[in-house]
Amino acid sequence: MSNFFPQYTTDYISGVMSLRKPQKKSLEILAEIVAAVQLRKGMNLKAALGAVRAMYPTCTDFEREFPSLTFALATGVGKTRLMGAFIAYLYTHLNVKNYFVVAPNTTIYEKLKRELSDPNNSKYVFKGLGCFSAPPQVITDSDYNDKNISFYDSDVRLFVYNIDKFNKEGANMKQVHEVLGESFYKYLSELPDLVLIMDESHHYRAERGAAALNDLHPLLGLELTATPLVNQGAKQVPFKNVVYEYPLSKAIEDGYTRTPYAVTRSDVDFFNFGEEALDRLMLTDGIKCHEKAKAKLKAYAANHSTPEHPVRVVKPFMLVVCKDTDHAQQVSDYIRSDAFRDGAYKNKTIVVHSKQRGAESDENLRRLLDVEDANNNVEIVIHVNMLKEGWDVNNLYTIVPLRTAASKILREQMVGRGLRLPYGERTGDKDVDAVMLTAHDKFADILEEAKKGDSIFKAGNVIKAEDIEPEEAEDAQLSLDISEDKTLRSAYEQTGIQKTEQTDELIKKVNQKVQDKVQRHIRENHAVKLTMEQATQIAESVGAELAEDADLGDVFKDNRDPLLAWTRQQAEETHRTAISKFIPIPRIKVTDAGVEEYIFVDFDIDLSEFNHVPVKNELLIVNLESQEDRNRIEGDHIDFDGYNPKRTILAELREKPEIDYERCSALLFKLITQVCDHYESKHGENGMRNIVMMFKRDVAGKIYTQMMRHFYCKEGFLQEEVIEPNGLNLPQHYEYQSRVGLYEEYTGDIRSVLFDGVKKGVFASVKFQSRPELLFARIIEGDTDVQNWLRPALKEFNITYNRGQNYQPDFVVETEKMIYMVEVKGEDKLNDPDVLAKKERGIEYCAVVSRWGKANGYKEWRYVFIPSQQIQPYSTFAQLAERFTV
Repeated sequence: MSNFFPQYTTDYISGVMSLRKPQKKSLEILAEIVAAVQLRKGMNLKAALGAVRAMYPTCTDFEREFPSLTFALATGVGKTRLMGAFIAYLYTHLNVKNYFVVAPNTTIYEKLKRELSDPNNSKYVFKGLGCFSAPPQVITDSDYNDKNISFYDSDVRLFVYNIDKFNKEGANMKQVHEVLGESFYKYLSELPDLVLIMDESHHYRAERGAAALNDLHPLLGLELTATPLVNQGAKQVPFKNVVYEYPLSKAIEDGYTRTPYAVTRSDVDFFNFGEEALDRLMLTDGIKCHEKAKAKLKAYAANHSTPEHPVRVVKPFMLVVCKDTDHAQQVSDYIRSDAFRDGAYKNKTIVVHSKQRGAESDENLRRLLDVEDANNNVEIVIHVNMLKEGWDVNNLYTIVPLRTAASKILREQMVGRGLRLPYGERTGDKDVDAVMLTAHDKFADILEEAKKGDSIFKAGNVIKAEDIEPEEAEDAQLSLDISEDKTLRSAYEQTGIQKTEQTDELIKKVNQKVQDKVQRHIRENHAVKLTMEQATQIAESVGAELAEDADLGDVFKDNRDPLLAWTRQQAEETHRTAISKFIPIPRIKVTDAGVEEYIFVDFDIDLSEFNHVPVKNELLIVNLESQEDRNRIEGDHIDFDGYNPKRTILAELREKPEIDYERCSALLFKLITQVCDHYESKHGENGMRNIVMMFKRDVAGKIYTQMMRHFYCKEGFLQEEVIEPNGLNLPQHYEYQSRVGLYEEYTGDIRSVLFDGVKKGVFASVKFQSRPELLFARIIEGDTDVQNWLRPALKEFNITYNRGQNYQPDFVVETEKMIYMVEVKGEDKLNDPDVLAKKERGIEYCAVVSRWGKANGYKEWRYVFIPSQQIQPYSTFAQLAERFTV
């Protein structure tokens, strides 16, 4: 067999399929093994095992009658996608065309069928691969009876079957097939290139399942599981054929999952609680976490959505795990009662367990499988023991284990259900990227596990239930600043109604309702225009509400017609005023991302990491018969004269793809010199040469690691075009724990405060990340040169940097002739690579939109980068802009 598609390297496949780091590593390991072991049926297993073990010592036994390799990847990393990568590699490099994919149960079987066969499925594993003349043909169930399986359209055939279809002696697959002249099972076993892929392979270690797989006589077995353990009596024994393990703790560390948090109550002795009382306390604390997650997810979607790219709202649910079916019924009765949250979850709860039968079981299972659907009202799932594998959900945010999960493995399996990322990757929002486990009586056990370092729970991921402070949320209102006196005067002049205290109050109320409805119309419809019909609808809606007002209804009815006419005009005027408040923000469309360049920021090496010592001139002698007999003797002196250590380190660094020697030569020379001088001062010149010669890769690796902390990725030769602003700023949704006036002093965490009373800004209330930002807002709010200002929403600007990260500036400030994009940064961050990358893109944005604006009648843009300590109460915006415009 030979390589038919030389371009399909592991790097190429990984890039096309967007493989994550552990998936790519698994593919590279498979490539190394098949290059070292010449696969063929009936090969010498002992020799093959020796070759694999030499590369991957954890593989001490194939444990089957054919070469079989286990890739132990954490739940949620993407095992099905890895199957696709394996198939693509084996087909393009070894011309392997037949694959038998085994599922342990119906749920996983149905999932595999969808993801391996349906190109319209969002998780279709072969998306983007062009190596197949036709998509791989998936053969399932009794397909082999319906067609002549030797003549499929595709070169590649995937036989996908549940283990129960062939691990029994009388299975249909083992009956003689009239077309084949033998059983389908026998036909498969005689294929010269059958590769066996076992999903959740810990299920196929029992004697009957293992024998059925052995009888297929595959060329190679590839096993995928998150738990490479097999039960032997009361013990769990690790697999012996693992070539790569990527545990859940590593997946959490690398950001491929949400982060688990344990929730408890402080200073409470839970042993003093009865079982029922403890259950109710854990449910109460669990639902508090659930409701917080629900609000946070709604806010995240609101703050990240744009008209072009709406962000869906993730609907979270809470999983309650009970010890048995009677316990589940008790818990269900309590949750559905008025005693629990006043009955709010009465119709939003389902119970699922194996003893359910008939219509109830079918309906609950349907609602369980659709629990992510926004139209499914289920928010609490009560379950006994563990949910089956293959039930992949991305919206489990709260787990409440009641009188269960006594073991570490059970707890980790439960939390594993809540680690999948609803948006496919971490968002950077702590609450969106979290899953909560109410621990209470098991809290001490969980912390003890965390200390061991092999647990999925990480020290510090601990939340106290009483510390989850309630937050209020609201949509920001526009800062209309419409004069009350002017409004009253206009109303009386146009309506001709008699002025009284009651009519004053009525007009004020009409005006407030008009403002609310106009703002809602703008926010929900993203509308820059208000038609006559829409203004009339707003007026009639206001009129209908006031007609029912207990205090003012009669006064309104007496003056209905003139007031409705004025209300319609007021709606139009309010809309014009609102639209004028918006700052037009052109959006950028990148049509050609150009060439990526890595830009390194100048820095001095941190020498604390460089602690090598010269290697002694010793030889180790080991008796091969008795390896306990070992000696060290003095070796010949190594002469390092003529050896160039700086050039040696440079040669290692030049192998790194991010380092362009021509651009980085000065920095490289400085860093290498600093390291060599450091070693020479401690160990002398010969000692320094000794260290570099013996540890050149590690020394270069440490320099490279520090360099990568001081770089950003620049997209060169950007081709950008401006999309004309639609005249609106994105609506803002705020969550806060307290609210104060813009000029009031506040000593707590400023990030949790909503500041009110903004007159000059686009919105009447605003939040800040730091006190310098608050001080700057006070300056521009009171500055006569400033016409308008804005704290832009997430995704307000379509500005990306460093490979697609979104840049959100701190402020936009509008004056009579200019619009400024303003960034406020602490002095300690001024040379941070991430900050510099944002700064560069901000400058580019202002240049692009200024050129476009000049031709299209919009104001010029400038970029202002202000060190935070330069913002003083006596500063003026003009002075700050003049000093710090870049």
